[in-house]
Amino acid sequence: MGPRVVIAGISGATCSGKTTLAKHLARIIPSSILLFQDDFAPPAEQIPVDPEHGWQDWDDAKGAILWDKQRDTLRRIRETAKVPDEHFSHDAFNEQYLGPVPISEEVQQEWRNKFEELLERQEGDKPTIVIAEGFLMLVDPESVRQFDVRLFMREDYAVLKQRREDRHGYHTAVLADAEGSLWKDPPEYWDKCVWPAYLRAHAPLFVSRDVEHGAFDPHAIDGVELLEANELGMEAMVVRACEAIYEAVESGKGRERWAAP
Repeated sequence: MGPRVVIAGISGATCSGKTTLAKHLARIIPSSILLFQDDFAPPAEQIPVDPEHGWQDWDDAKGAILWDKQRDTLRRIRETAKVPDEHFSHDAFNEQYLGPVPISEEVQQEWRNKFEELLERQEGDKPTIVIAEGFLMLVDPESVRQFDVRLFMREDYAVLKQRREDRHGYHTAVLADAEGSLWKDPPEYWDKCVWPAYLRAHAPLFVSRDVEHGAFDPHAIDGVELLEANELGMEAMVVRACEAIYEAVESGKGRERWAAP
């Protein structure tokens, strides 16, 4: 029997705040592991070119992620409770696009204490908690089957567009340089590439394919906690995420309880 691992998958549109949420959780939960889906994007040289617009399409689910690499990494983390040695992250090169989004020290300390006490009560090896975030983290069934906790952050179109336009770009992998290169969106990229790809990838998961306003279809994906960012705010979402992860660890009930996928 291998180590006990609890994996929380966090998804949502680009610029919805999922990376900020994930980093808050990592600061709160002792010895947790952060996994960024952006680190499974292909090198820039391998990103498909949109035949109509002539730009590279970083957002279409088919070409945006090295799916076999992501699946293998999640499987190895499940088996070993650690990230493979060869895994490299570009996150350190990226700016925090939302800027500092603080939560109160009282909430941080309260949940840090709760997790410390919870982990101390666990018999045998303490479980390793993994926080995996990404804009396509819930669309691949094989990856989703690894998630004991499933969270999705939804934010309004206008807010997302403004945040995306305000950011200065993001670092991507290239074959010739381990540190990667900086990608900047071409004009109209949000409306003609990013947003349509987001809706297209997630429509099968929602009732009536309504990504913007609908509920998750439990026949397509079960157990997803929907976090409405425009209603909750970051601190409330941190609390909701902590509650979900805490419950999974305390109950010992994980991915096996979800009916789909």
